[in-house]
Amino acid sequence: MHECGAYMKIESLQLKHTNLFANLQLQFQYHDQPITLILGDQATGKTSILKHAYQALTWFSARYKDLRSAGVVMLDQDIMYSRLQSKVQISVEIPTDIGTLAESETAQAEASNRCSWQLYKTLNQQGIGLSKAETDQLEQLVQLYHRALQQDPMQGLPLIAYYPAERFVNEINLLSKNNPIVFQAAHAYEVAAIPFTTFSRFFEWFREISDLENAQTAQLFQQLMRDKLHLGPHLQPENVPNTLFQAHVQLHAPCLKALKDSLKILVPELQDIFVQYQPKLQLMVNYQGKVMQFQQLSSSQKNWIALIGDIVRRMCLLNPLSLYPCLEGDGVLMIDAIDEQLDQNHCSQILQHLHQAFPRLQIIATGNRTELLENAVAYQCLQLGPQGVQDIMLQPLQQQFDQIYAELSQISLSGAATLEQLSDEPALSAAQQLYAQIQQLSPEAQTELQQLWQQANDSSFKDPSS
Repeated sequence: MHECGAYMKIESLQLKHTNLFANLQLQFQYHDQPITLILGDQATGKTSILKHAYQALTWFSARYKDLRSAGVVMLDQDIMYSRLQSKVQISVEIPTDIGTLAESETAQAEASNRCSWQLYKTLNQQGIGLSKAETDQLEQLVQLYHRALQQDPMQGLPLIAYYPAERFVNEINLLSKNNPIVFQAAHAYEVAAIPFTTFSRFFEWFREISDLENAQTAQLFQQLMRDKLHLGPHLQPENVPNTLFQAHVQLHAPCLKALKDSLKILVPELQDIFVQYQPKLQLMVNYQGKVMQFQQLSSSQKNWIALIGDIVRRMCLLNPLSLYPCLEGDGVLMIDAIDEQLDQNHCSQILQHLHQAFPRLQIIATGNRTELLENAVAYQCLQLGPQGVQDIMLQPLQQQFDQIYAELSQISLSGAATLEQLSDEPALSAAQQLYAQIQQLSPEAQTELQQLWQQANDSSFKDPSS
């Protein structure tokens, strides 16, 4: 596993005259805070930040495939109203194990592990937008990755994944087979301005790896049965399935294992997901102890399982030789409106569970529910509003809350003690005083008082209807 910090991540993002932003500059604190949460009301620009960050990162994907290829360009409507030019600038930190950029005459030595590139959209006199990209440093970065992969086949490529707010499971196609690009790294980079996600690539990939898994299992079983000497003299026939399982887990199927390990963290209610071949081909799950068709799950359940599965798919394709692609793979994961279709409990835990499943990813997410802040002490939390972007200082707030709770507890305890003192002690004193006065009466007076007391009790319990 690479050492901590040796991976590509976004260091800064600038949006100038882009959509709602005159000049927005974001600095990401990945080393200390690998998760960035951007909160804001509707129409504050949360989606624009992720969309333009993704647009810029697609140029890495495109240039890696071909230095002449272009990434996603900005649209004319991305230019801020009444302005003539829009600019997106992104700066990423380069993994330390692939090398550094060549220093220019004006570059500082400490900046050789930084890579920046810019996208422009300019309106001409006819009001038509012209696109331009300055990618000199980016092309150097791509060459560093090509060289690193030639020298070290274990070197993976960084994840670049953006999941817009419009994501849904539309159709599950398990019939698509033998597509050679399903297992190619380029299949993890889809350089397209897709306005929504249907996760179709995940289902195609899952069918392929399930078929491979079954074929490998059958081959291993035949091999063990062909030569029983390999089973060992003490192994009984009833132990063969367990031996087969253990051998298969250790030697094969890192993709399936990565998928199920990630799902176990993020969707603990899901015990298994598998392809059923008979009596017909269909995707099945074991959810909360019940075996059912994947399509029978709720929309939110299907969406989250598919989203996690798609991240795993990309991590496996980009780290094909890794036994632990989700734990070792790096890159940038961006999820818009992450709190949609989540209940309160899942909403408060989703970000930390994502970090647990994919510990080397930089996670940038947007939302508007405060439940996201419940476990966010270690996040970089930003509030987006009409006045721009501001840091949410969670630690001081938590300290204030703790102090308030402590004071309320003290008030509650002292109040209870006061009430007890006010209610119990005077009542006890009055009873004692009354008893002392009765004892001072003459025997005749005590007898008369007892008779009056008895008469009062009889009248109070007398039936009104009699």
